[in-house]
Amino acid sequence: MKVDRLVSIIMILLDKERIGAQELADMFEVSPRTIYRDIDAINMAGIPVCSVPGVGGGFEIMQKYKIDRKVFSTADLSAILMGLSSLSNMIRGDELVNALAKVKSFIPADRAKDIELKANQIYIDLSPWMGNRNIQPYLEIIKTALQE
Repeated sequence: MKVDRLVSIIMILLDKERIGAQELADMFEVSPRTIYRDIDAINMAGIPVCSVPGVGGGFEIMQKYKIDRKVFSTADLSAILMGLSSLSNMIRGDELVNALAKVKSFIPADRAKDIELKANQIYIDLSPWMGNRNIQPYLEIIKTALQE
């Protein structure tokens, strides 16, 4: 769905300094031309995406841009909070707490109660049922390997 792809592109651009059209096209299994149209749509929505030509070029969101809280719908924020909350049995420490705090910072005060209620309606228990219940050391090894 195009809206999902647009939101995903925005999140990628907020996360990375710069990314090329071909790399985005490969991620979403669309043509680079589709990515160019998506970038135009994102610009028309008021998010300033700059294009840098040449080797090492690509798309980036202007440095001083702050995302508007209204970009995410109630359903989007509820789904993100629900997913992150379900990870609490697997991921311990400040990382998950920080991620939840960042997502909650996008919630407008007038919608906070509704979003929290929807996010807490479903909980997915990802903890192991048998065997080694402490998977934290393995997650740390995997995380370190992915960072290298």
